[in-house]
Amino acid sequence: MTKESDDFWVVTGACSGIGAATVAAAAAAGHRVLALDIADDAGALLARHERVEYRHCDVGSPDDWQAIVAALAEMGTPNRIHLNAGIQIAPPDAPLEAYQFDAMTLARYRRMMGVNVDGVVFGLQALLPLLERDGAIVVTASLAGVTPYSVDPLYAMSKHAVVGLVRSLGPTLAGRGIRINALCPGGIDTAIIPEAQRTDAAVFMTPEKIAEEVMYLMSVTETGKSWAKVSEEKPVFIIRAPGDRGG
Repeated sequence: MTKESDDFWVVTGACSGIGAATVAAAAAAGHRVLALDIADDAGALLARHERVEYRHCDVGSPDDWQAIVAALAEMGTPNRIHLNAGIQIAPPDAPLEAYQFDAMTLARYRRMMGVNVDGVVFGLQALLPLLERDGAIVVTASLAGVTPYSVDPLYAMSKHAVVGLVRSLGPTLAGRGIRINALCPGGIDTAIIPEAQRTDAAVFMTPEKIAEEVMYLMSVTETGKSWAKVSEEKPVFIIRAPGDRGG
């Protein structure tokens, strides 16, 4: 991996969907990217780009994160972090009934929380000590993190947790000159969408459009905000928490 670029990105869930689109956009813009995922074959394809390096990382594993920290000691200090990995409670080919609370299995619950919540918590725990002033973090949340999502209530719970963490860390990290924001998109055409939701009436945004918003949010001055993206035509906008009067 070359080291000419000003920005060094770390992207989780990097081998598909929003993550893959963000890796492509950042690399195309001339940035170095460390792509993290567990899909090693797809990761090897990503790493064919001269500005991309792939590493295996189960984001719910503290040990895997410590291995990434050790690798970064040789690679350099990242300044753009996209904590993006996310799944729903059931696989996409499951019927919608399998996404309901009363259909939950412990294994599926633990795995989803491990990716959606632990993946953000452990990622921040590992990477925040490395970030310097003017570092920026974007966490992929969801509109389900700021509104109800009856299709998959536990997924909604996990994304509400992520939004709450971002909002609550914002003021603290601002003291270090680090920005953190949550991107909350609506339906995206990615592999986690339940196949039963793919009807003729359903409209999904492309991962590439969301990657454009990730690139934008890395440059904003605001921090600790949740940014909604409801359609490809409308720009992201802040959904403020009660009592939030800040910029």
